[in-house]
Amino acid sequence: MRITTNVDETAPTGGVQMNVFQISRELARRGHAVEVLYVDGGPLEDEYRSFCTLTRIRAERFDLDILRHPRQQARKTSVIARAVSSRPDVIYSQRTGTLGWSLPTKRLTRRPIVCHVHGFVPYRPRQYALLSRHVDRFIMVSDFMAGQWIDAGLDPGKIRVIYNGVDPAEYPLGGAAERARARRVLGLGEDLFVVSYIGRIDEEKGIETLLDAWRILGLGSGDAHLVIVGSPCYSTFDERVAELRARAASNVTFLPVQSDVVTPLHAADVSVVPSIFDEPFGRTVIEGLATGRPVLGARSGAIPEILTGALAELLFDRGDAEALARLLGGLVGWQATRPELGATCHAHAVENFTLARVVDQLEDTFAAMT
Repeated sequence: MRITTNVDETAPTGGVQMNVFQISRELARRGHAVEVLYVDGGPLEDEYRSFCTLTRIRAERFDLDILRHPRQQARKTSVIARAVSSRPDVIYSQRTGTLGWSLPTKRLTRRPIVCHVHGFVPYRPRQYALLSRHVDRFIMVSDFMAGQWIDAGLDPGKIRVIYNGVDPAEYPLGGAAERARARRVLGLGEDLFVVSYIGRIDEEKGIETLLDAWRILGLGSGDAHLVIVGSPCYSTFDERVAELRARAASNVTFLPVQSDVVTPLHAADVSVVPSIFDEPFGRTVIEGLATGRPVLGARSGAIPEILTGALAELLFDRGDAEALARLLGGLVGWQATRPELGATCHAHAVENFTLARVVDQLEDTFAAMT
C-alpha cells in the first residue's frame, strides 16, 4: 500500500514527532511504501531517508485556515502536487490542520483521508462540519480526546480510538546493570534515589509542581537527585531554566531535549509526568513503564486511561505537590520493598501499549478505507 503522510519537523521534539517517525518506520518495515512530507528539518532526517521517501516542502507549516484564503492556498500547490504525484492509496494526515493539503489531494486522487489526531483544537462549528464531511476516518489517541471532539461537534461515527504505543525493544526493561551504566553516563551516584522527568518544560507540563514536590520531599544531595530532560516551546532553554532554578533545590539537573530518553529513564528509580493541562495521551508515561519504572502521573486528560488497574495507585491530582511528594516518598527503595513493581509496570506497557498493536490497528483501518 502507498501511504502519504506529513510531519512539521523531523526532530524528536515531542510525542507527535516521535509517533509519526516510529509509525512510518514500522509501516515501511511491513512493506508499505511511505512518503513523508515535512517542513522543518531535524536530526531524524537521515533515519527517515533510510526507510521512506522524505520530501521537504518549501511552504509555511501545515494549517487548516488556508482553506479560507485563496492566496495562501496557492502557496500550498507544491504540497498538493507532491502528494498527488506519490499516487497514495491512503492519505494519512497528521493533525486536523493538514486538511489544507489532504483535502485537495483527496479530490484529485479520489483516495480516502485517515486523519491521526494528537490533540484537541477549538474550531468554529462549520469547521467541525467540514472535517466530518471530508475526512473518512479520525484516529484519536485516547477516549478522553475523542470525547472532546465529539462534544465539539465531530461525527462520532468516523472516530476510532487507537492508543499510542512504543516498541519495547527501543525502551527496554532496565535492571541493576542498566541503571548503573546509565548513572555513570549522567554522572549520578549509584546509591542515590533518582527521579526523572522527560518532556517539554513549558508551564502546562507541571514542572513547577514537580519542583515544589521535590522540595517538600526534602531529600538532600547525598540521598537523591532529580533529572529534568526537555526544552520549552515558548522560550529558550536557558531562559526557562533560569526561571525554574529559582524554584529548584540544589540536587536538580536540567538537560535539554535529546533523542536518547532511555539513558535518563534507566538511570531513574521513578519517573514523573506532572501535567497540569489535559494531556491528549501521555506518551512519556508508557516510555517509562516499558523500561520497568513506576511512573507517577497527574490525573490530567488521558493519563488515567494509561495508569489503570494496579497502577492507578500511581496517580495524583494535578497541581498537588504535597500528594506527589507523598507518592515519591513511598517509592524510595521500592526495588527492595516491592521488587515485583518494575515487572508489573513493564508488563502493563507490553500488554497494552506497543507500537506493533498501533500499526496493526492502523493497517486494519487503512484496509477498510480502500
